[in-house]
Amino acid sequence: MTVTINDKEYDETKFDDNTKNSIFQVQSSQSAITRLKAEILNHQILIIHHNQVIRDAVEPKVSAETEAPVETATE
Repeated sequence: MTVTINDKEYDETKFDDNTKNSIFQVQSSQSAITRLKAEILNHQILIIHHNQVIRDAVEPKVSAETEAPVETATE
């Protein structure tokens, strides 16, 4: 099996066990980073969605007839 390091291909079977382990660890870490980035993106999407839900709940409602915010008496 070949592995590419710095744009150069190497025969992985010629590496010692320590180097093979390091290659595996790098690949595992790269995969973990990819998964974490996807998870972060999903959380960012959830935050945007739920922030909109919150804004919709606290902002004044717009009257369908007047297209202006409905005001309530505060006095």
